[in-house]
Amino acid sequence: MTHSKQTSWLVVAMCLAFLTACTGRSADQPKADLTGEYRIVGGERNGASIDQNELNNAAIIISDTTIIAYDNERKEMFAATYTIETKRTPWQITMISTKAPEVGQVAKGLIRAEQDKIELVYALPNGQTPTDFKAGERQQMFVLAKTDAAPPDKDVAPAGT
Repeated sequence: MTHSKQTSWLVVAMCLAFLTACTGRSADQPKADLTGEYRIVGGERNGASIDQNELNNAAIIISDTTIIAYDNERKEMFAATYTIETKRTPWQITMISTKAPEVGQVAKGLIRAEQDKIELVYALPNGQTPTDFKAGERQQMFVLAKTDAAPPDKDVAPAGT
């Protein structure tokens, strides 16, 4: 019976190795844990700085699969699902809008997380995917700082809504 268990584990290990080789994923590939509530501390659009008054009091809630932006009155402005490819640095992000007026709109970009700060740059509709952390034509870039608030439950809006 012991020989049978060893053989079974060997088969499982070989299958995992094969699947890893086929998908290009590595067991030591970094995991992107960005969950939490953030505020926008800086930004650029089309190569120019965004007025800080436009950014003040906005909240960004990131879960394992969604990014939701709320305005200063805590009304939802933007919502998207996202995936992150962490095999290369900087990480690549793909967001798909889940809120009107552009449901299904795909935005590709780059994301970098360091301690309690995130830098996110992505293409606006008809823009080219960015190659660095500076917004060019038809691109947006945001610097997000994590707030002291604990991450909310996935389906709960921030306090005050």
